[in-house]
Amino acid sequence: MSEEETGIRVFVDAKIIGMHDKQSPKSAYVGYYVQDLGFHREIPIEASESDDAEIQAILFAIDDLKERFVRITVVCDHESVVSEAKRDSVKKPTPLLEKLRKILRDNPRISLEALGSNLAHRYLTLYVNELKQNSSQV
Repeated sequence: MSEEETGIRVFVDAKIIGMHDKQSPKSAYVGYYVQDLGFHREIPIEASESDDAEIQAILFAIDDLKERFVRITVVCDHESVVSEAKRDSVKKPTPLLEKLRKILRDNPRISLEALGSNLAHRYLTLYVNELKQNSSQV
């Protein structure tokens, strides 16, 4: 049985450059890493809050991979995002959080779990560092 038939674990991460410096411009990026298959993908996004960036990372991975794999387990190192997304009810969820919650409710083949060590972090850091070297985008 192939990965496409069984499912995958995908690690997601988000990074906001300049988040703690109020004077500097902010750049945000998300990425994912597919365990065992070894492929990854990273993109720039619009975000200034870490929770929103992490949710965008999860949504990016799901959107990018949902047609290719029967089951997807998204692994995120942002515990508060994972717990809010999986909670039965949330007071005043952001539009991004509500979108993620709806996807998880409507698609039992997609699951979300928290993890302390994140494999996508390495690839996203490499991507952002490469952008810094090649241009002044960051």
